[in-house]
Amino acid sequence: MNFPNEFKDIVINYNNKNFNEALKLLNNLPKKEEFEKFKIKLYASIYFLTGKWTQSLTYHNKIVEKNEASFEDYNNLAVSLFNLGRITETITYFKKCIKINNKAELPYQNLGTSYLHLGNYEQAIDCFTTALSLNNRNNNCKIMIIDILNYIVPRTNQNNLLLKLNEKILNNFSDEKLNKIPKYELIIQLIDIIKDDFSKEEHKIIYNKTEIFRRNTENLNCGRHFKVFNKFSVIPEYCFSCYKVQISTKNVLGLIKLFFLFNTNYLENNNVRKCMVETRSNVKENFKGFIYCRGLDEAKKILEISESKLIENEIDYKKIEIKHGCTEYYEKHPNFKKINYNGEQEMSYEKSWKKYEKLIDDNSPHFSERVINPTINKINLSDILIIKNWLDYAEIVGDNSFEKIYSSNVSSNYLSQILKNQIIFRKEQF
Repeated sequence: MNFPNEFKDIVINYNNKNFNEALKLLNNLPKKEEFEKFKIKLYASIYFLTGKWTQSLTYHNKIVEKNEASFEDYNNLAVSLFNLGRITETITYFKKCIKINNKAELPYQNLGTSYLHLGNYEQAIDCFTTALSLNNRNNNCKIMIIDILNYIVPRTNQNNLLLKLNEKILNNFSDEKLNKIPKYELIIQLIDIIKDDFSKEEHKIIYNKTEIFRRNTENLNCGRHFKVFNKFSVIPEYCFSCYKVQISTKNVLGLIKLFFLFNTNYLENNNVRKCMVETRSNVKENFKGFIYCRGLDEAKKILEISESKLIENEIDYKKIEIKHGCTEYYEKHPNFKKINYNGEQEMSYEKSWKKYEKLIDDNSPHFSERVINPTINKINLSDILIIKNWLDYAEIVGDNSFEKIYSSNVSSNYLSQILKNQIIFRKEQF
């Protein structure tokens, strides 16, 4: 767009990302009808780039009303709607982007993300697959397809390598095998599938996840709770009723066994649970499993039954214990960590904190339309890639038990480059 001479300094500041100054100059422009469309365009773009979604939406709507919307305008309008939690409305505008340019991968990726949040998984896969056909190195689309496999078994492989790999894994893990703690030879076979099929350059993927969840329909909403804590150092009310049974295994082999135990659904209420390797530099224990509980009484019951299951399945563990909320809370509020097993807790929620929670909720709208589906009870591509990361992690921390499963040198760019320094620090500290 060719701007009038009066916009020269505004455009310079805009191009230099001095958005506050650009806004100030924009606000001081004289009110002239011939300036209006230029002002609307700049306001829309600045508010979009600074994450002010309500204002961005307002001005992008004005552009659409004037029938002057471009590919970028429709995309930015849809992204603004998405960040405001109005996900269903994004579909129309991402489709308009595709109509303008069906050779661009971004609108397919964005449309797929909207379908993903709405629980329309097959449609999401279709979009991500199309995006990959336009750019087979789009790692974001690969990761999102892999994430979807936690929730569904796709209806077709759609000539998509990721879905074909997932199908191989499903075929290797029958329902009968799922109810047993498998021999490590089976894990070796599955990792070899991944290794062989990802050997070609175009199929390389950095899957940067180290936690395997099994979820029911309950949304713990931890991302929101951490926003509250990180900004104001207060613990959200929800978290006071959150207790976790934590199981620390002796090595990575114990963690893999624990993962398969968690997959048997021995828990009466199908509690949210996860297995993970610890990457935080200030936290002890390398290999952990967590079962999330609603209240202390439930946690005590689950600890008892879990301990007997560990013994029954010969899972080597260091300890099993109950934790209150998250580790990050303890540094700011030491009393939160203390658990009174027989009555009122050492620390209770302060009602004055409610205002801080409201501030976060008012300024960071939730994805109100987001569908929370339970994860499927089948071993999938995501699980195997994460187990591969666990084996890489074991090598980095000096746990040689991984050699029983994977004898070759297992180096992960993700873990080595991003986490190695943290892990070394932890080893020295503890």
